[in-house]
Amino acid sequence: MNLPSPITELYHPLFEENDIKVLLKRDDLIHPIISGNKWRKLKFNVEKYKALNATAILTFGGAYSNHIAACAELCADVKIPSIGIIRGDELNENSNETLKAAAKNGMKLIFTSREEYALREEKYYHEELRRRHGHVFIVPEGGANYYGVLGCTEIMKEVEQDVDYVFCAAGTATTVSGILLSTEAQVRAVSALKGGTFLADNVRMRLREFGYENDEIAESMANFELLDDFHHGGYAKHTAELIEFMKEFRESCKVELDYVYTAKMMSALFSQIKKGKVKKNSTVLAVHTGGLQGNKTISSLLA
Repeated sequence: MNLPSPITELYHPLFEENDIKVLLKRDDLIHPIISGNKWRKLKFNVEKYKALNATAILTFGGAYSNHIAACAELCADVKIPSIGIIRGDELNENSNETLKAAAKNGMKLIFTSREEYALREEKYYHEELRRRHGHVFIVPEGGANYYGVLGCTEIMKEVEQDVDYVFCAAGTATTVSGILLSTEAQVRAVSALKGGTFLADNVRMRLREFGYENDEIAESMANFELLDDFHHGGYAKHTAELIEFMKEFRESCKVELDYVYTAKMMSALFSQIKKGKVKKNSTVLAVHTGGLQGNKTISSLLA
């Protein structure tokens, strides 16, 4: 693991014109597969698995899940049996490169209907999964639990520079919750989902899990803003505008973004700067949460 992950300064005419310093936390460089927030969210879940003497890690994901790919890779590396409950009973382990890689890493893939998959957060369903699969440790989809948030608190602990803003993509709000818990900067979460306004409630729930009282939650949320109009059509969707932005950013900043999360986050940052919503003479930290394996599905568009 390449830890702490490096921080690089980005140079772009827009930043210079507005006297804004932009730093990029390169969590995408932690590991080729177990990269970005996937490592952060799995780290303490693996420790909990060991403490419980469980027989396997069981988790959930869609057909192109970065979390499934990372979990399978990590479990193979540390010799932990893994089980993936995959949404879509029409799929199989050869349906795409993500599932092929997970299966190759020894993850037992179980393809289930969308109706059953919708039960993934229900306690009685977890009990049923344990009856089927034994003493497994269940990690929520995307690593979205207390231990996932705890791992994400380490992001800001690796940042020595003073920053005024932190921009991060959000799908479950696990990563941004960890960031909010560990910084006094303004945190702006960019929803990768259409209709992602519920993510603010997820943040409040995570703060409560860490023992925050209502007044402390209110104080923390004063430093938080959810940007929910940069989803470009919804989760794992893209527009021609987003693809062109990715190409231009790659050319000017020499960094590859993924279209599901980080391209949307960075396009939001550019928009906020253009609209004057990032103060001049300020320092921004943008978090690259990895997920580049997903770009394989649109490689022809990015060429």
